[in-house]
Amino acid sequence: MIKPLSFFICAVLALAVSINVQARPRDPLSVELPQLEAIPGAEWFWVAQRMARNNVPMTIKMFNYRGDAEEVQKYYVGLWKTKGHGKSRTKIIGDLIILSTDIDGYVYSVQFSQKGDYVKGKLVVSPTPLNAKYEKKSELPIPPRSSIENKIESLDGARRSETLNIESRLRVPQIVDFYSIEMDRQGWKQYASSGNGRDSAVVSFQRGGELLQLTVTGLQGRNSKFSEVLIHWIK
Repeated sequence: MIKPLSFFICAVLALAVSINVQARPRDPLSVELPQLEAIPGAEWFWVAQRMARNNVPMTIKMFNYRGDAEEVQKYYVGLWKTKGHGKSRTKIIGDLIILSTDIDGYVYSVQFSQKGDYVKGKLVVSPTPLNAKYEKKSELPIPPRSSIENKIESLDGARRSETLNIESRLRVPQIVDFYSIEMDRQGWKQYASSGNGRDSAVVSFQRGGELLQLTVTGLQGRNSKFSEVLIHWIK
């Protein structure tokens, strides 16, 4: 017979394990998203089949359709109606038409424009904001007085990559010095560099099978932000 105290301890331990499992961060690149097909007759290709922007998973396809933009708009407006009663929107910016709808927790978006005899467009699927948790944190070191503006993750076969857009109030030489020290501490070896080091710099690092390229550009005429940093990390 299990004593009351023993039963209580077991229950607490079981709850702790359950909370720990639920608290594990979700890998956005493992999320299966619904498909948004190109208009029949179009040629299309994947830009990103498994991608995440600021921890929000998404898929992106590009398509070329021989025909008129009105045909594309009519097709997708009709498609939205067959999929449910989500909130649909139409936005026109110059010659660019953007159609989107929210259905069952996902945002479906089609962006297209007429280019001669063809309609060139992009298809995007992602969770709705209510079903997405934005996150910009990275394992990579970030310089002081700097912030991550965007974090893009992708999966190509078994190879993951991460791209960071960083805005910094440091100058180009300060940022290059920061990463030269920090990357060396983490076991990275610098193998190439270019740029004058004052206004711009491109520095490449390697750690085993991992590759990382750091691109730093100085900004002129802006007092609040001195440099832009782009980091592309192939893991």
